Amino acid sequence: MIHFLPFLFLASAFLSLWIYRHPKLWGTLLSISLLLGLFDGNLTSSSLLILAGWALLWISYTQQKTFPIRLILFTALVSLSYAFKFHWIPGFSPVTIVGELAMGFDAPLVGFFPLALLVPLACSTTDWKQALTKGVWLTALGISAMALIAIASGTVHWALKWPSSPALRYLTNLIFTAMPEEAFYRGFIQRELGHFFQPWKRGKLFSLLLSSLFFAFAHLYWSPSLAILGFTFIAGLLYGGVYLLSGKIESAILCHFLLNFIHMTFFSYHAM
Repeated sequence: MIHFLPFLFLASAFLSLWIYRHPKLWGTLLSISLLLGLFDGNLTSSSLLILAGWALLWISYTQQKTFPIRLILFTALVSLSYAFKFHWIPGFSPVTIVGELAMGFDAPLVGFFPLALLVPLACSTTDWKQALTKGVWLTALGISAMALIAIASGTVHWALKWPSSPALRYLTNLIFTAMPEEAFYRGFIQRELGHFFQPWKRGKLFSLLLSSLFFAFAHLYWSPSLAILGFTFIAGLLYGGVYLLSGKIESAILCHFLLNFIHMTFFSYHAM
């Protein structure tokens, strides 16, 4: 349990963004999480300094209005995010929580700051109704089509099972995978590229394709085959399409989690 405690506070910091999106709340929860991670050996003092600089870079981006500087900061944030995602930055040590389930701070924090500082969140009944209804047909159709094609091509096979510690694994996938990845690739990259390419007739389509490529590239080390990597790109198109239809990041998060849930439960899943 002690190894999970830092991530319990990190999960609380994520969820608090939909309750009261204020730095006093999420900043306190995040700070407690990082300090517990330091004591538990997940982080080092140098990694805390890196994260402080990381937060300042995100704050600078949100306050910058000049296009050339904003583009430079955008490029820096994307590049450094890959360094976090690929675990290239020292001072971040994943720990095993239970069984084969390991957690680290670097990958989830890629999406935390855009979610806390930049991405619009559902904050009313109307927002949640829009998030939970618009794009539902595309979610259902897209997941069904991907499952059928993956089975037919032999990329995955039927393997109905409950993963080890199912509740914990599903919750961590929702909070530490679906939430931060959608916040970063759709809420940040796709949304910001949409602004950059707004004058173009096909600007939104181009931002969708490009953000899906970014998403697939981030899974380069994780994917066991080119076929899985191709399906990751298609999944990115699905999540981004749902985001475009609904205009809500929550729709993309739900779509991402549902696909992961179905993959983990009903099909072969190499990461388990």
